[in-house]
Amino acid sequence: MKFPALLFLSCLAIADCPAQSPDWTLIQPATSPSARGSHAMAYDADRKVTVLFGGSDTLNQLRNDTWEYDGKTWQEIKPALSPSARAGHMMVYDSTRKLTVLYGPGRDTWTWDGAVWTKIRIPAAQKPSLRNGAGMAFDENRGRIVLFGGYDNLKGLVSDTWEFNGAVWGLMSSVTNAPPARKNHAMAYDSIRKQIVLFGGSDNQTGYLNDTWEWNGILWRPVTPATTSPPARQSSSGGMVYDKSRRRTLLYGGWNGGRVVDTWEYDGNDWSQIMTATTPPARNSHALVHDADRGRTILFGGQGALTDLWEYAGSSCYMTADVATIPIATGGAQTLTLDTGPVHANKPYWIFGSITGTTPGISVNGI
Repeated sequence: MKFPALLFLSCLAIADCPAQSPDWTLIQPATSPSARGSHAMAYDADRKVTVLFGGSDTLNQLRNDTWEYDGKTWQEIKPALSPSARAGHMMVYDSTRKLTVLYGPGRDTWTWDGAVWTKIRIPAAQKPSLRNGAGMAFDENRGRIVLFGGYDNLKGLVSDTWEFNGAVWGLMSSVTNAPPARKNHAMAYDSIRKQIVLFGGSDNQTGYLNDTWEWNGILWRPVTPATTSPPARQSSSGGMVYDKSRRRTLLYGGWNGGRVVDTWEYDGNDWSQIMTATTPPARNSHALVHDADRGRTILFGGQGALTDLWEYAGSSCYMTADVATIPIATGGAQTLTLDTGPVHANKPYWIFGSITGTTPGISVNGI
């Protein structure tokens, strides 16, 4: 009788691996979506593609086209059924259910599996009110999509928190210390600290905001950065992403009476402005995703007839593995990728590591 067993592989690069300089790089694929702003993007971590849907084109016409970017080229996908043309909607990737989820700016919820768009039928009492400018992020730890605030067509600015479990939306009615009501704020999920980070937006009293908040699934709490915060701005739900390998939340651009052109990172304690040799032109209503498999943040489009694609590599030297475990019974291989950035590429590095595992009666340790 055979028992299942796994080897847990852990490796560390021990070499002269200097940190790469953070920078933006303009990518020019042969095919691209048309110019647009107020579109939505999400990174499908299982299929390893960036999904883009809709937006408003240069003639202010709404679109309902679906595109995917694999790190090399864009491809338009033409499913038989799609959500209606729209702009200002939100999209996140639900890694628990392996679906890209789209919401708003109406009250409809759609999912995309890479081939088919499916509308989720939800009773009116079990979904947020009609609104625009809300923020949305996926909490990987709890398997919930979190939506906050926005501009309600009847109530004006709101400060309610909703969560989607894959079937229905639920109002988090026990929340007492929510951020002040706002719209056009940015949200991203810090998967290491298990916190949703919210930044900025705009309200009716202050105007543009630059406060930072975090949501742990139970409570919102305001964050006082150690030294500084980005200047006030409104952005979009997709204007901020989390880079898990570097443990940084990345914010780019926005609007504060004019289009903003700056890059900021948040480490859970403080914000830091990142000075890069190259930067995308100032913009708002753009969309960001983080391609964790390639260690790159992807930016596309924005208001002002923009159709450019940029990739950001932060300051770091890190390693990723395609698999974390290998069954002893069948064996296998693990591919390690060391990202040192373009400046330090093509240099020799020593890789050291260890193997641990379990099987009945056998201890595999320290090999």
